Amino acid sequence: MDRREFVKNTAVGIAGLTILPSGLLFAKNADKVKLGYIGVGLRGRNHISEGLLRDDVEIVAICDIQESSLKYCREQFVKAKKKLPTEYTGGLDAYKKLLARKDIDGVIIATPWQFHKEQAIDAMRAGKYVGCEVIAGISVEDHWDILKVHEETKMPYMTLENVCYRRDVMAVLNMVRQNLFGELVHCEGGYQHDLRGILFNDGKSFYGKGGEFGPNTMGESQWRTQWNIERDGDIYPTHGAGPVMHYLDINAGNRFTNLVSFSSKSVGLNHYIDKVSPGNKNAKIKFKNGDVTTTMINCANGETVTLSHDVHLPRPYSLGFRVQGTDGIWMDVANSIYIEGKSEKEDV
Repeated sequence: MDRREFVKNTAVGIAGLTILPSGLLFAKNADKVKLGYIGVGLRGRNHISEGLLRDDVEIVAICDIQESSLKYCREQFVKAKKKLPTEYTGGLDAYKKLLARKDIDGVIIATPWQFHKEQAIDAMRAGKYVGCEVIAGISVEDHWDILKVHEETKMPYMTLENVCYRRDVMAVLNMVRQNLFGELVHCEGGYQHDLRGILFNDGKSFYGKGGEFGPNTMGESQWRTQWNIERDGDIYPTHGAGPVMHYLDINAGNRFTNLVSFSSKSVGLNHYIDKVSPGNKNAKIKFKNGDVTTTMINCANGETVTLSHDVHLPRPYSLGFRVQGTDGIWMDVANSIYIEGKSEKEDV
């Protein structure tokens, strides 16, 4: 099978390029999939870097409201010796001009969370395949709206939850499907990552040591920090939930039935700001979001799930995965797998 036939007959790419269109798109014998990128901040440029590696993809348009992001993006194209894409900027609606182009097959959306729903819906209605960064929407109603427009337009929509494609996560999914863990009983996952230097910086680097956030800073501190001030709960659940849903066949014969969440007190970010920027007024902010949020979930088939959101305290990175069944267990925290009758027996 030659390269074009491979692309034509597969709907799976890499990273953000998991939405390569299917055979219908290639009826005109197109040699390349033409993509537009809405949001080319740090995350968007990660997707751009993957697209620039492919000979079967042409990035024809990018959109962002910040000149600094567009500048960094141009440098990527120059370094890759690829043709510069058309740029759309000037306001929050600039992406609609990108969507109006007839030569764009699909879009990658990597804007702040609050824009995902509207941009994804507009893209589907414009006849574009959609790959959208997490989270899909802010409310339950947002998600229903996205689903209804997908059903209305028949345009594919994919949530770009990259952790589902981590090598160890995929290896364990293969083991689950081969029944090596036996009947599954309990799973865990989460987002456990020290983000203090991302939520607050000095406006000079993405991973600064300052105590500022908002429009005069860089990266996600411009918008993501505010969610921790205004909302309490697991505001970024899909890193843990996505792989667990695959393990437990959620929405494929199983489903989540009910959940309860608890948040700890919120002191970590105040302590961090006071330490790196003594006297900074932001150390007095009352953050609604607790430092650690734990969510417990029941499943229709009897399994239980625990998810954790832990980004305000000093800690090494770990998503805390655990897959436990009648014949064995995987835990990424201990980097361990134990299969009864196959692994070396543990002392009791």
